[in-house]
Amino acid sequence: MGDTILEMKHVTKKFPGVIALNDVSIDVKKGEILGIVGENGAGKSTLMKVLSGSYTNKEYEGEIWVNGEKQSFGSVSDAKKVGIEMVYQEVNAMYEASVAENIFVGNLPGKGWVDYKKLYKDTQDLLDQLGLQISPKTPAGALNSGQLQLMSIVRAMAAHPKIMVLDEPSTALTDSEVDILMNFLENLRKSGVSCIYISHKLEEIFRICDRVTIIRDGNVITSGDISEFNQETLVQGMIGRKVENMYVKSKHEIGEPTLEVKHLSVPHPTIDNRNIVDDISFTVRKGEILGIGGLVGAGRSEALGAIFGELVQGVHKEVKINGKEVTINSPKDAIKAGIGFVTEERKRTGFIQTMNILQNLSLISLYDLPKKYFIDRKVENEKAKAIFDRMRVKAPSMNTMVVNLSGGNQQKVVLGKWLMKNPQILFIDEPTKGIDVGAKAEFYKMMDELANAGVSIVMVSSDMPELISMSDRIIVLSNGKITGEFSHEEAAQASIMKAAIANQ
Repeated sequence: MGDTILEMKHVTKKFPGVIALNDVSIDVKKGEILGIVGENGAGKSTLMKVLSGSYTNKEYEGEIWVNGEKQSFGSVSDAKKVGIEMVYQEVNAMYEASVAENIFVGNLPGKGWVDYKKLYKDTQDLLDQLGLQISPKTPAGALNSGQLQLMSIVRAMAAHPKIMVLDEPSTALTDSEVDILMNFLENLRKSGVSCIYISHKLEEIFRICDRVTIIRDGNVITSGDISEFNQETLVQGMIGRKVENMYVKSKHEIGEPTLEVKHLSVPHPTIDNRNIVDDISFTVRKGEILGIGGLVGAGRSEALGAIFGELVQGVHKEVKINGKEVTINSPKDAIKAGIGFVTEERKRTGFIQTMNILQNLSLISLYDLPKKYFIDRKVENEKAKAIFDRMRVKAPSMNTMVVNLSGGNQQKVVLGKWLMKNPQILFIDEPTKGIDVGAKAEFYKMMDELANAGVSIVMVSSDMPELISMSDRIIVLSNGKITGEFSHEEAAQASIMKAAIANQ
């Protein structure tokens, strides 16, 4: 590692009534990977928005120095000019355009026309550097979420950055794609590019980072070489207390079958005459947490979506609830039958961004509230407040806009919306995606409480420790087929992975 390439000195950023960053200072050396960790809402993303020019120099106090020169960013383009590139967790892509056009958008080769031969060659060179085996001509819309995220990293690399900032880059990646990312970052380090790596996945912080900085409540708690920390001390620094047991799971009293699914088939979204879920059957019992494992693209989310009535075209299924056959052709039918669904993409399908916490919590239950001509707002407020308090949502009030909450608190509101409806069956797709360690422990505790209260839970998870620790039973999908089933006692990472790659 070389000399210091970046210094952020005494950065303070205030919002109305909130100090998001309080006199924060960090530094990064040339060829170094600095990990930044903290709970959602700690100030990590705000700090990076300052660095990337998303917040201009008039919107915060403090200084930014790059290569020994003081900088003053009035826009994102100003930060780019000195070699700072951001890779965000939320992928921004032109889905109709090719991978190559997405990577070189704003800088397409050619004079007056696009030199596609050079464009595809330059793109292929970058894809090869990352080890990403997709064609430059592939439309971005045909890529899965992991490939889209890796494409965003290639796009940042195409700008030849001196400092690359990656904000939760592995959230949508499979284990093999994480390996690709880690190898790529190792090569960047060797070439002298500096990186700031933000992640809730602490195993990645220990795997790739040289140093780590812990931020809590807008303050730097400590910084040091990664060798000075272990997972326990990192977590304690992030949340200000010890987490004795991350995975809160008691022994559930499992009852009679609540949900029976037979002969479920779902057409593949992009491949004609092929099913992404192919004639599977399974049962979930009262008070049971059934985990569904498998690789991305195995059909796990599609299976839940089809049962819930989100996917209908070409779907075949037989569904029984409490022994009685039910017809579900829409989410409305599923909700009426007692099923709730915490979806994977909370910002797209979990809550309405223009509504506050109260409105989002009440959304599913409006028809259940007493009313004559108008909804009884007093009852609505009382019921929502009970859920708000039960979920321990960190917000000034229920009038706070959900979009302004941290990821963990947004997820609490999404779950709370369904709890207000009191479902007997709850689907949860990637329950802790993009949320911090403290919020994860709270979410697991809530799942355990629900199962103990007799709710049947079906959980899709790509997080292997989460899947193994929280499930009473696990089924594994591979290429749309069930290729393994394990009790909680039988479940092991090797056997689940073996089942996940079967049928490939």
